[in-house]
Amino acid sequence: MEDDIIYWQDILESVLAGRTANLQCPFCYDQTLEVTRKERTTLIACKKPTCRQFVEGRLGDEESV
Repeated sequence: MEDDIIYWQDILESVLAGRTANLQCPFCYDQTLEVTRKERTTLIACKKPTCRQFVEGRLGDEESV
C-alpha cells in the first residue's frame, strides 16, 4: 500500500495546484477520479466500479484548507 503513493504522486501535485477536473486514474487510466474535501481531509477516488482505487489524507498547509 505504501508503494502505491508513487502512482498517486502526479495526481496529488495536480490537486495541490488546484487542478481537480479531468484527472486520470493511475491504475485504470480512465478519467474517473473524483476529488472530495471534507474539513481538513481530501479524498481522491476512482469512480470506475472495476477499479475503486483511492487515496485519502491531509494535503498542503492546514491553514489554507
